Amino acid sequence: MGDAQHSTDNGSGNGPWQQPQEPPSLGDHGRQIHHDAEVLATAVRDAADDLHRYVAEQVEQRPLMTLGLAAGAGFVLGGGLSARLTIALLGTATRLATAVAARELSTRILRRGATAAANT
Repeated sequence: MGDAQHSTDNGSGNGPWQQPQEPPSLGDHGRQIHHDAEVLATAVRDAADDLHRYVAEQVEQRPLMTLGLAAGAGFVLGGGLSARLTIALLGTATRLATAVAARELSTRILRRGATAAANT
């Protein structure tokens, strides 16, 4: 009965005694790495194009604000402020941006609710 539990490989490839597959060659690994690098390069190129379009749009629509933000960021990143003051300013700016975003979001939600109520 012990022999009946062990089946032999009859060449079908379905038995438990299958031949191990050959590991991928070094050339296969190289081709996979090359392919992955091309995909990554394309994704980075697309992201850079999107960022360029966004910045160009902001410069056209809000030139003074964009200039002010760029000058301020350059000053801060260039070491123009102490670390404590930079942290305080970034914290304040983050809270302010969050408040503005929350107000804008709530305004949009209320407008959609009012429009939906008017349509019913």
